[in-house]
Amino acid sequence: MKMNSAQKKLLMLSSLGGLLEFYDFIIYALFAGYFSSAFFPAESHITSLIATFSAFAIGYLARPLGGIVMGHFGDRYGRKVTFSLSILMMAVATFCMALLPTYQHIGMLAPTALILLRIIQGISVGGEIPGSISYVSESISSRKGLACGFVFCSLISGIVLGSLIHAILQSLLSPTHMQVWGWRLAFILGGLFGFFSYLMRRELEESTLFQSIQQQRATIPLLELFNKRAVNAFAAIFVVGLGACIITLVFLFTPAYLSKVLHLHIKYFIWYKTLAIFISAVLALLFGMYSDYTTHSKKSLLALLGVSSIIFIYIIFRIYAYHQDLFAIALILSAILNGFAWGIIPSYLAELFPTQIRYTGIAFSYNIGFALFCGLSPLVSLILIAKLKWVMAPILCLIAIAAVMLLSLSLLRESALDKN
Repeated sequence: MKMNSAQKKLLMLSSLGGLLEFYDFIIYALFAGYFSSAFFPAESHITSLIATFSAFAIGYLARPLGGIVMGHFGDRYGRKVTFSLSILMMAVATFCMALLPTYQHIGMLAPTALILLRIIQGISVGGEIPGSISYVSESISSRKGLACGFVFCSLISGIVLGSLIHAILQSLLSPTHMQVWGWRLAFILGGLFGFFSYLMRRELEESTLFQSIQQQRATIPLLELFNKRAVNAFAAIFVVGLGACIITLVFLFTPAYLSKVLHLHIKYFIWYKTLAIFISAVLALLFGMYSDYTTHSKKSLLALLGVSSIIFIYIIFRIYAYHQDLFAIALILSAILNGFAWGIIPSYLAELFPTQIRYTGIAFSYNIGFALFCGLSPLVSLILIAKLKWVMAPILCLIAIAAVMLLSLSLLRESALDKN
């Protein structure tokens, strides 16, 4: 069934907001090397980087709070207003980051203020992405895989945009200028992008499926989630966790990993990485479309993802550590793995929870999954490298979560009601 013009407009406006908000949230990781010197100076590069990624993790740890609060209001009062507010919060926080004085100027107030703004960003994204999944899956239910794949194609494109801005700034500015003020330009752009997206999103209409349950809305959605779908909510954390760990380790963590851990400076790597992220965004859309038509269940596709992750991550990090001349193969495998994960996971999450608690259910599992496995995986990876003295230690994070995800699949149950 083809989408009509109203559905296409709805999908475009929803996805544009997600693209710009994800850009705002993710550029912190891409510019981590500059933050480590400006806000967390230390004698060791590794120590400084650990402090920087600790603040990165705090943003993810704030996401469950945002998911619970915004999920409640999204299930009680509507999807549109809730995830419109989320993008406004993100725009304000990102713009303020661009204006922050450094540690050299105001001491501990600098990292403290940065962490507080990172928390606001985390709360914002905690409501944004579950809102987008709920909204488009309800509004375009006949093509749920395609709709959710398009949303995540746009979200991943936010990383592409961030990587592109990162690459352009590094190409045009000297290392000194980048360290002093160049990184701030990316955050100024992010704040302006966010304000623009907020204005665009105000044109959206509420989900018709949500409007149809006027008399059936849960009084306290979180309690109803625990009463009716607790097993799904907790098991889905590990499904999301695998996707979160994939996107973090193969893309967001690699610039700092290559430069600070392996001390490599592969020419044009940042441009190739940006291209690989874009390819993974397109693949997310294609895998989403495939899930609408294939006779294979989404659960079986997730099982294949778990096995593929264990194999691919070993090859990817072995290439980076010992065979840098093959780094293009590592990037291709990264793109396939990430596109596969985020083409399948979002629409499957929408099928695990009924309309009355869908926003809350997705927000709970999605945000806790990201908080634990995206926010902490760079930090845990760096600690493992330091303790084990093994540069391939980050693969242990992904192998562990893939194994747990495969076990959790047997607990997940979807029903015909949940697929509406």
